[in-house]
Amino acid sequence: MADDTQARRTQFLRQLATRDLYAWFGIPRTATDDEIRQAAERMRVSLKSMPMPQAKRTNERAFCDQGEKALLRPDIRRDYDAMLEPVRRTIATDKATRRLTDEREARLTAARDRVVHYQRDDALVFAGLTISLAADATQEELAGENKKAAGITDAAAALAAARTARLESAPLRALALAQRAHNLAPSADTLRTLGAVHRDLGDLAEAVALHRRSVEELPALRDNTPGWAALCASLLAAGELDQAETIALELVNDDDEEPHGWRLLALVSAAKNDVARAAEAFERSAKLGLDQTGALDGLQALRKESLARGDRATAVDLEDRIARMRGR
Repeated sequence: MADDTQARRTQFLRQLATRDLYAWFGIPRTATDDEIRQAAERMRVSLKSMPMPQAKRTNERAFCDQGEKALLRPDIRRDYDAMLEPVRRTIATDKATRRLTDEREARLTAARDRVVHYQRDDALVFAGLTISLAADATQEELAGENKKAAGITDAAAALAAARTARLESAPLRALALAQRAHNLAPSADTLRTLGAVHRDLGDLAEAVALHRRSVEELPALRDNTPGWAALCASLLAAGELDQAETIALELVNDDDEEPHGWRLLALVSAAKNDVARAAEAFERSAKLGLDQTGALDGLQALRKESLARGDRATAVDLEDRIARMRGR
């Protein structure tokens, strides 16, 4: 009989321990008997007005009554507290695990949002013809473009329009739009495009400075690969070949399927008269889907230079590469 009584008591406590009565009643674990009675009465009143099926309301009322009785008996309360403690630890562990998971997901989301992606105009890596921004006619045209750009209130729209203007060889329009985008919401992206426009205009010192700011804003190579590529292109245009080469090598070493990196390595190598590496890099960039026409033009230029030097063997190798590329 004693065993049956103990078993029923244990079962009763397990049922109560499915909830934290203290949390349910809204009382501390040190609550006095009066505080327990008052909390239980508040719960009974609350249950009357809660929308729920009548059967559930009856069960909740019974749980409230049994919980009150259990907490008012010191021996049962002591056993209940002992049984509740592992449940509390499990709940706390689950909450901590969920919190860590949520924090990890938030960090991953932030990392994904931070990544800068290439745009179509990023394939334009040559310096353009120098335009004197101080000229009266240029200033008049730029003022008109600035006036039009001022009507754009969305930074993303202004930046997209600036990139389109670069593709359309309209550098002054691109400059006004890129500056507008940067004024509205400065970022590594806006600095990259603004620097590229200055490179198009032949203002190489400003282009390099802006692109350095872009990679300072977001220095991780994986996060801002287009920014590093833009800096490489501007350094190349400015004749800073060693610095440009270092960045180009970092780009292809980090991702050997990155076509922009291979194209930049091709251009830098060609400028440093490393014909073999330039030819290989031009071919790799085309195989990876970046501007086959530009790669062919680069190989043709290398071939002409080799013939001018009387280097027939290199010229033949380049002719073979050109034929393979055209045959694809």
